[in-house]
Amino acid sequence: MLSLLLSTSTYSTTARAFILWIFANLGGTLWLLLDFALDRFDDYPIALMTGLVAALVSLAIVPLVIPFFSLMCKLRVGLSRRSLALVGVTAFFLLANQLLELLLPVNSMRDVLNMSLPYWAAAMLTVLWLYSPSQRENVSQATACD
Repeated sequence: MLSLLLSTSTYSTTARAFILWIFANLGGTLWLLLDFALDRFDDYPIALMTGLVAALVSLAIVPLVIPFFSLMCKLRVGLSRRSLALVGVTAFFLLANQLLELLLPVNSMRDVLNMSLPYWAAAMLTVLWLYSPSQRENVSQATACD
């Protein structure tokens, strides 16, 4: 099923955006859950609530991904799909952190980053998997507009 979604050109960008969203949120929440539970088991609800907030904030960012890739295709930047996806995910990660800083009662961006870096790491790993040569039907086409 997953390979069918990744190979269908019409739904590829949208499917990849939601796969990225799911894996980044699951991976980041799992990372925080392990981190919090190893120190004190009673702190696991903090990680779960953080995961819920991260999922909601990042879900609001997902619709911006498709226009981003469309714009980058029109500009003809010449980057590989993987490089463009890594830059895009990092940019949207920073945008989501700015939203969190504005919406939540936190002191600084550093406080937000301490809780959100596991989500960025999970997103980077997901991008590396989604845009690996084995996920493309034709390895010779390596532009973002494929």
